[in-house]
Amino acid sequence: MEYENATKKRIRQEALKLFGQKGFENVTLNEICEASGINKHTFYYYFKAKDELLKPFYKIPCLLSASELANIFTNDSYVEQLWLLRKNKVEFIVNSGVTITKQLLIKNLTDDIGTFEISEDHKRLRDLQINIIEKGQLSGEILNKTEPSVLLLLMNQSMYSTIFIWCIKNGSFDIWNPLRYMFEKIIDPIPERCKMKDYKLKEFW
Repeated sequence: MEYENATKKRIRQEALKLFGQKGFENVTLNEICEASGINKHTFYYYFKAKDELLKPFYKIPCLLSASELANIFTNDSYVEQLWLLRKNKVEFIVNSGVTITKQLLIKNLTDDIGTFEISEDHKRLRDLQINIIEKGQLSGEILNKTEPSVLLLLMNQSMYSTIFIWCIKNGSFDIWNPLRYMFEKIIDPIPERCKMKDYKLKEFW
């Protein structure tokens, strides 16, 4: 989005504000044009349809900067390294907001726009997480001795199902709490690495 010209950027920004206020389906093209100070001809010059305004959100980023990786791998806990590697994806979802995330789910169900496809970058991140799980199991910090690739699959399924429920409930609960709780339940870390011992799933259910 940083390479878009001023008009295109303004249209997208104003549209995203409206989506957040009213919901994607409730915002009309006329409202987007009025908020952006343009006409429909200008809109269609930049975008084929309203859906295209969400294109920058179609792919969930998984690449980390050198400083982010350094911060992760200087942590002395395999549990926290694993958590921090996963946190980046969820932050993208939370920062996108419920309205946009809902629309991404709908779009993927109807057209499969590739948001959940496994790219080469995702494969590298997957292998990195599997390696950390293996090290955590060998060190005794992760007590669940299930095959690391299976543990990772369970964590991913748990993450996506939590995001789905968060959307259904319109973001009415802090998504980080159930995510961390289920993350710990799946890998079963040693007690000193548990942060959610006393957490109850009432807000989630």
